[in-house]
Amino acid sequence: MIDYSNFAFPKNARVKNKKLIENKKHKCEFCGKEKCYTNTHHIKSKGSGGNDVEDNLIELCGNCHRLVHDGIIKKDELLKIIKGRRKRNGK
Repeated sequence: MIDYSNFAFPKNARVKNKKLIENKKHKCEFCGKEKCYTNTHHIKSKGSGGNDVEDNLIELCGNCHRLVHDGIIKKDELLKIIKGRRKRNGK
């Protein structure tokens, strides 16, 4: 398996929420890898009506992002992370 965690994938120009871009922590929210290039992933795609809101976006390293698109990391797993993020932020 190829390790995509340090690959610099092109920034997704569709992400318009500047706050989320400016607040990137460069830490994968799935595997916890720190100080790496991360990708902002839409949990519900823009083509399916997904928006650029915090509850629809997750920051992933290149490797985890590839695993999501390959179907190895499931949407339900990402939604659990979003739910946990809301609880930590008191929402």
